[in-house]
Amino acid sequence: MRAYRYDAYGPVSAVLRLVETAQPRPGPGQVLVRVGYASINPLDWKLVEGEFRLIFKSKPPAGVGCEFSGLVEALGSGVTAPPIGTPVVGFIDPAARPPGALQQFVVVDAKHVQQVDAADLEAACTLPVAGISALQMCRLAELKSGQRVLVHGAGGGVGSFAVQVAKMLGGRVTATSSRANQPVLESLGVESRIDYTTQKVAAWGGPFNAVLDCSSTLGSADIGTLLAAGGHYVRTLPAMPSLLLDPLLNPLRPVKRHALRLKANVDDLRTLLAWLRRGRIRPLITQRFAFTEAVAALELSKSGRAHGKLVVQVQ
Repeated sequence: MRAYRYDAYGPVSAVLRLVETAQPRPGPGQVLVRVGYASINPLDWKLVEGEFRLIFKSKPPAGVGCEFSGLVEALGSGVTAPPIGTPVVGFIDPAARPPGALQQFVVVDAKHVQQVDAADLEAACTLPVAGISALQMCRLAELKSGQRVLVHGAGGGVGSFAVQVAKMLGGRVTATSSRANQPVLESLGVESRIDYTTQKVAAWGGPFNAVLDCSSTLGSADIGTLLAAGGHYVRTLPAMPSLLLDPLLNPLRPVKRHALRLKANVDDLRTLLAWLRRGRIRPLITQRFAFTEAVAALELSKSGRAHGKLVVQVQ
């Protein structure tokens, strides 16, 4: 099968290669999936470049990509469902095993795939990382109906989902993006739109009950300006030493700070899939790439010029 691999940490365009390798076989409790689509996330290229190497299992040689959808190709021993041929969406947890969604076949534990409608295969591949990240960020922020929430970096994959999930939970959403992504915010129907490249933080309309930092770029002074007493700040990416200190210091702080640690959660994925079927949420897939163009997709994600979700069609 064809698969993207890197043998050393480094820039994506320098180290990532499309190679021929042996097709994996499912072990006990596992399924083999013929990958149809894989979604690109900033974490993908960050792992290739060696960031978070102490947190995630990305030591080379390794593959790339964490969320995918496709058709069940084979079942390991002890697995009876989903049947062969079933459309599924799945997740590779980089905290538990090396990534590898950008390949023609992938083996995962059966508990890490969920059946989807065949018509939703492309949309569903954006949910296991970006969609669940947004849902778990709102949960960390203890978001309640009627509260004011700021989504910073709302034009990206996680940010666009965070706006939709926060609205689903009854939040009154203010969202920030660059000037280029303002049409994205308008399409999401936020209460207030901010161009963070021209408006200073003090003019963003705080205080908010929750700040969801989907760019992970706000500093301590910004958080103090934006959050109301008792409010919650959540960032998408871990950072030291706050990752260790925040849980210890939060009981003493007037505002709480959290870093998302994405957890594979079947119930969360089922919730998002139900919302997707009902048209309550929708991924903003803005660009599609052929399998041979995956490096270009990762480079675009790294450039900061991408908005919404980038999807690679593998088969």
